[in-house]
This record gives sequence, structure tokens and C-alpha cells, in this order.
Amino acid sequence: MGLPHWDRIVSFEVPMWTPYGLDYKPVSFVGGADRLLQDVATYAMDLESELIYLSGMRYGEVGVVSYDKTIDPGRSISFPLGFVVIFSFSKAMEKFVSRFVKEMDEIKVGVCFCDLWDREMPLGKYKAIALISSNPFFDDKNFLEHFVQELAKNVDAKATSSLSYFAEKFGYRRFFIPYETDDPIELAISSICNEFETEEIISLLGSIDH
Repeated sequence: MGLPHWDRIVSFEVPMWTPYGLDYKPVSFVGGADRLLQDVATYAMDLESELIYLSGMRYGEVGVVSYDKTIDPGRSISFPLGFVVIFSFSKAMEKFVSRFVKEMDEIKVGVCFCDLWDREMPLGKYKAIALISSNPFFDDKNFLEHFVQELAKNVDAKATSSLSYFAEKFGYRRFFIPYETDDPIELAISSICNEFETEEIISLLGSIDH
């Protein structure tokens, strides 16, 4: 069964002077000196996804939409509570995340859309997978360690794409494809149907996402 579709749009400001459109270090720059974050970024690419944004107590704010805060840490001095991690959408990542959070009560996960802005100018929109915890003291490092362990198993079980290697060596260009070729009307219908799904219907007909 696929993830629920959230009627939410997450907005990020991405200054044009940051290397978002053509990125020559999409893995090492996100992770910096932290090997755990580099692993998350690497394995995400192997699932045809990408670590877009992460916010937590230990790591602060990192991700490809937060390069300005990495280059200029004084740009945003904050102490984020709770936990948010956002990946660009792919079927492989959706399938993995669905299994991974199945027994986690603290984490809510769903599919949403992200808008990118440079001041008041819209740069693009894309589909994403968001994992959120409202626990102000959520242990982001412990979560990511477990996340990477399971990601590694999932990636090792299939032929890796080596996308992260070539992206680091030759650069990685990001494009915006509206809704990732999904029909927004079908997504809305699917979301409504998911809300009305009952255990009895599932037992008789199976999940409507199948």
C-alpha cells in the first residue's frame, strides 16, 4: 500500500547564488564531515530519491534546500525542536519508507508537494515524501542510524545505480517536472478513497492502492 497523500505544500527559499540547479557535490556538501548524513544522501540516490531537507535537535537544518545555511551559518540561528526529513519522491523510496515506519508511533509519514522560491519568485514544484515527529526531544541521530542500516540492506539487495558517484564526479542537475508526471486529480481521488477505506473493504477487495 502506498503512503497517504497530504493536502499540504512545504515552501523553501533557495537563493539563486546557492548551487541548487547544478550541484557538483550533492552528497559530500549535504553531509559535510558527518558520515551518517553522507550515507543517507548516498543511499537515497540509489533509490532514485534525494535528501532534500532535514531538521532535528542534533543536526540543525541540512539538505539541498539549506545550502545557504551551510555556507553562511549565521544566516539562520535557531534550535529546531521535533524532527522533519523530506526526500524527493520515488516509488522505491515510498516502498522502503512505508515498511520502515510501519511500527513507529512517533513518526508520521506522507506524500506532499514542495515549492521552491527565490524571494517572491517561484522556482519550481516537486513531489516529496515527508517524515515528521512532533516530539520536541526526538532523537534524530538514533533514528538516522537505524534508517541508514535498513537503507543499506535494501540497496544491497538490488543493483545499485552508482548515481551518487557520478553526481559527485561530474555534477548533478536538478529539473522540475510538474507532479513527477502524476495526475493531480487522480492523486486527490486516491487521497479521498484512502480516507474512506475500512478494514472490511480491505478484507473483501484488497487495498485500493494495489
